[in-house]
Amino acid sequence: MFLHFGVNTFTDSEWGTGHESPRIFNPTGLNTDQWADSAVQAGVSLMILTAKHHDGFCLWPSKYTNHSVIGSPWKNGHGDVVQEFVNAAKARGIDVGLYLSPWDRHDSRYGHIKEYNEYYLAQLQELLNSYGGVREIWFDGAKGSNATNMTYYFNDWFSMVKELQSTINIFSDAGPDVRWIGNEKGYAGDTCWSTINATSLSIGNASIVK
Repeated sequence: MFLHFGVNTFTDSEWGTGHESPRIFNPTGLNTDQWADSAVQAGVSLMILTAKHHDGFCLWPSKYTNHSVIGSPWKNGHGDVVQEFVNAAKARGIDVGLYLSPWDRHDSRYGHIKEYNEYYLAQLQELLNSYGGVREIWFDGAKGSNATNMTYYFNDWFSMVKELQSTINIFSDAGPDVRWIGNEKGYAGDTCWSTINATSLSIGNASIVK
C-alpha cells in the first residue's frame, strides 16, 4: 500500500512546487492507526509512505531543513508523521517502506552536486537510523522536464542504505533489488518476472518503458 501524504494533500496537487508554506500542513484528523487497520483488512503486508515528495516537504523533523513538520502548526511543530506511521504499521505486523524523492523543488542545494548529495545522504541516514527496521526504500527518478540538471550519487546512496539496513530492498526504475513493472497503469504480466537487460537501465530514464 502506497501512501502519498504531505502538503499536496492540502493543495490537491500531484506534484508540489516547493514554494508551499509548511503552515498549510495542518491535519486535524490524522489517524495512522486507521491507515494500518485498512491495510490489515485489505491483506496488505507492506506500507510505503512518502517521507519527502518532489516538493521537498519532510514528514519528519529533519535537522537538515526547516521545510518540514517543524514549521507546521500541526502539534505545534512537534509532530512526526513518519514515527506515527511506523508505530501503527509495526503494531499490526506490517512492514514499512519509505519514499525519499531525489528531486527536491524546494531546497536551494539542489543543482549543486556535492552539497545536495551530502544533504540527501544525511536525510537517508536520519530515516534509516531513527525508525527501526525499514523493509523497502524508494528512489524515484522522476523530475520535471525543465528541472535543474542534477547528478545523483546513486551508488553512494545504495552503499549507505545497505550498510545501515542490510536486509532492506532498494526500489527504483532500475533496481537494484526491486524494479517497477515498466508502467504506471498497473498492467503486468502473470507471472511478471520483469525480464530485461539490466545494462540498458538507468534511473530516471523515461524512455525505457516495458
